[in-house]
Amino acid sequence: MKIRHQLRQLQIFQEVVRTGSLSKAARRLELSQPAVSTAIANLEQEVGFLLFRRNRLGTVLTPEAHYLVEGVEKVMASVKHLDELSDGLRQGRAGKLILGCMPGLSPTTMPEIMANYLHDYPDSNLSLQTFSSARIRDWVAEGQFDIGVIEVQDDLHELEITSFAMRMHLAVPANSPLNGKPVITASDLDQIPLITLDEHHQSTLKLKNALRAVQAKCHVVIETHLFPSAITLVNAGIGHALVDPVSAYNFLMRRDCGLSIVPFEPGINLDIALITSRFHPLSRQCKYFLPYLVDGLEKWQARALRPLSINTPGC
Repeated sequence: MKIRHQLRQLQIFQEVVRTGSLSKAARRLELSQPAVSTAIANLEQEVGFLLFRRNRLGTVLTPEAHYLVEGVEKVMASVKHLDELSDGLRQGRAGKLILGCMPGLSPTTMPEIMANYLHDYPDSNLSLQTFSSARIRDWVAEGQFDIGVIEVQDDLHELEITSFAMRMHLAVPANSPLNGKPVITASDLDQIPLITLDEHHQSTLKLKNALRAVQAKCHVVIETHLFPSAITLVNAGIGHALVDPVSAYNFLMRRDCGLSIVPFEPGINLDIALITSRFHPLSRQCKYFLPYLVDGLEKWQARALRPLSINTPGC
């Protein structure tokens, strides 16, 4: 209460300086002139010197008060900034939200989701960081990132998890004997050249299990680290690749696209997790952003269950 009272005194002092009159300041602040006079007298008592003298021209600052004016302006500007910051934090507009995202979704999906959020919250400050799923998992757990979108990992016990399953599709090169099939099965891939992600990646393990179940031989010609790299190799005619729906759709939009994206049976999902820390509370901005992120990922999850196609030149 004392601080609030002192700030009110400074506000009254500031208004008297601006208007050059106790009566004008009183009218501007909707106070009585005695109330303004009392506030100035109390402030003078606290600082230990006179602030104003009256002469034939009206109310003028004392030499000491001239030096005080600059300090009061800085204090009141800081208070205004603090009020604006508090409003922004309360409404989810202030503070920086840091989102860590796996490489496959960073180039297109996350920017689209962020753009939707910023349309409704234009004063927000967002940061999109692209790293491996393992690193994002660790940094979200430590509180360095607010939110993470990763491929499902082991050791997620320190995190709150929302799971998504993205149905994967087979990228088929133009020179493939499988071209033209509406659906490709595990049996169709017997001894067919394949491009896979690392041998321990979930998509590779699931694909090999599907081939093993029908006694089809898995013929891997190239391993790579990212789905965009795999689909580019497919486009070059090197082999076939099971790819996530986002990478597949984005490649279909390219003018140099010469491949087909075909449903694969049995259905194989890329398991994705939206993660936040169990031990670091979410900011208001984070709570406002999460529904946009969930909605965007749910739309891709639903879209991936249908055949992917695009009506643009190139494919």
